[in-house]
Amino acid sequence: MYPRLRRLLSRPALVLLLPLVLAVAAYWRVLDGEFQFDDSHVVERNLAVKELSAFVRDHLLAEYLHTGRPVTDLTFGMNYAVGRLVPWNYHLTNLAIHLAAVLLAWAFTRAVLRLAGAARAEWVAVAVAGLFALHPIQSEAVSYVAQRSESLASALYLAALLLLLAAERRGLGWRALPLWTSAFLAFAVGLGAKAIVVTLPAAWLLLAAAVPSPEGRVRLLAWPRRLLALVPFAGFDLWFATRTLGGLAASTDAGFHVAGLSPWGYLVTQLQSVAVYLRLLLWPSGQNVDWDFPAARSLSDPSALAAGAGLLLLGGGAVALCAAARRRTGEGAAAARVAGFGLLWFFTLLSVTSSFVPLADILVEHRLYLASWGIFLAAAVAVERLLSRLPRARAALAGIALVASAWVGAAYALHRRNAVWETRRALWTDCVEKSPRKARAWLSLAYADLAENRLRESVAANRIALSLAGDDVGVQVQIYRNLGAALALLGRADEAEAVLRSAVDAGHWDADLLNNLAVVLIEQGRLEEAAGFARRATTISPEKGEAWNTLGEIALRRGDAAGALRLFDHAIALDPDVPARVFNRGLALAALGRAREACALWRTIQTAGDPGLARNLARSWSERGCDRPR
Repeated sequence: MYPRLRRLLSRPALVLLLPLVLAVAAYWRVLDGEFQFDDSHVVERNLAVKELSAFVRDHLLAEYLHTGRPVTDLTFGMNYAVGRLVPWNYHLTNLAIHLAAVLLAWAFTRAVLRLAGAARAEWVAVAVAGLFALHPIQSEAVSYVAQRSESLASALYLAALLLLLAAERRGLGWRALPLWTSAFLAFAVGLGAKAIVVTLPAAWLLLAAAVPSPEGRVRLLAWPRRLLALVPFAGFDLWFATRTLGGLAASTDAGFHVAGLSPWGYLVTQLQSVAVYLRLLLWPSGQNVDWDFPAARSLSDPSALAAGAGLLLLGGGAVALCAAARRRTGEGAAAARVAGFGLLWFFTLLSVTSSFVPLADILVEHRLYLASWGIFLAAAVAVERLLSRLPRARAALAGIALVASAWVGAAYALHRRNAVWETRRALWTDCVEKSPRKARAWLSLAYADLAENRLRESVAANRIALSLAGDDVGVQVQIYRNLGAALALLGRADEAEAVLRSAVDAGHWDADLLNNLAVVLIEQGRLEEAAGFARRATTISPEKGEAWNTLGEIALRRGDAAGALRLFDHAIALDPDVPARVFNRGLALAALGRAREACALWRTIQTAGDPGLARNLARSWSERGCDRPR
């Protein structure tokens, strides 16, 4: 056994299989997890990705030239083409991207350590990659389908840097052109996944300036030639950054028009956010999908001042480490340069989201995905230097024990954290416990209740959300429409109408809210009034199928089955993944005397998670004498 163990330990790359297997085990419980939060509009209702060829033809380049994440959307389109809206298909892809990012992180860590001349490069690289694979802070970027953009962009970021290092060793001649071209393509594609890749030219320069040993610098480009090679990257980066900032001009979630957040106020607040990020990397307790994090008023705020001082000390220490060790040789100097680079990497990667450009969500865990690598790297080389003081055998045993403990502990914490990503109820129950004063948390829990037909609980949670919403009009509109829907399903039509009308009277002309009011009026037999609200909804958002479906229901109740069929067909064409519209189309077919077609259509409907539709389908199936499906 011991000879086999020694042979295994002599090949660090094989040991990396252990954290990869642990990562698969920790994320396996999420593969059948429900779509969450932004997944609704990014995946489930993102009509653009539901026709892959049309997306490539009409949207891919257009989104890239404007604001958007077309490369990430392209992967969603591929998932939809394979398995429509079956969640495991999307979760498995997220896991595969994460594992690819882990392997790239391992390769990049090893390259950085070798460039610095650091000791035990192979083993330190494996330790860092294992932490990157298993740390529970990564769960949001992997278990949350919509945040694939983070892990995908990070994988492309690391691939581009590896290619740049290889290209530098080849020089600027024709022999290196494929490497330079591939690096630029990875960079450009990464920008289409998420804007964090905009920091890549800065990270490349930082790597070249801080990490190489005196011997390592000889193998890379001289600075004049490196700056010449940088020109296409920097030029493209400048265009992309300008385009992105320009695209935020009309946004209320990001940019300089976020309510209650000035550029200076946001920057000061981010001092505290970054301090929390560091604490979560050290001890990831209290993780939360929707942090209720207050904005700082000024730098005189004691918390902001303390956080700023701590971060300034950390950043200054990182610069000092790199500067002091730049011209020195030896393993200690190499570790100092690498540790300094890791800390500066952390700040560089967060500079996109923790700067003076306000974002409505002040603190979000998935932003740490690639930034965390720098902290893991700095910590790993520091531990390696401490262990190097011990006798070799004891150092090896202590290193194995520390790494194994860190991996197993992280895997256990990751597995537990992933429990909240299995269902909407689990995620938002956890969130309201940690952010009890945040309206959006209660709204999301209310939506989870509504989806599970827990109507009274949904009404109660919506009312709490409304009491906390303040002046946030966007959240108020969502609360009103969901509260109205829950009351209507409870049979409290008068209350539902009162809630929805109060929102309309307040000037909230939202298509979904208007449609919900139309549905309530239909149930009261007020078809003409309902049609008026439904038509207004189609005018406001003609791309949404809900109101077209409602107009079809009105036409069917009026006896116009042919007109209803056309409206249902239009609603289905806008989004084919809403079973209620398919069911209604069957009703129109049956009303036109085409019962056999209706039965065949109903046989295709999946009603899981919608008990109301299941009851209506069973009743219509019986009334039309449809044969039972086998």
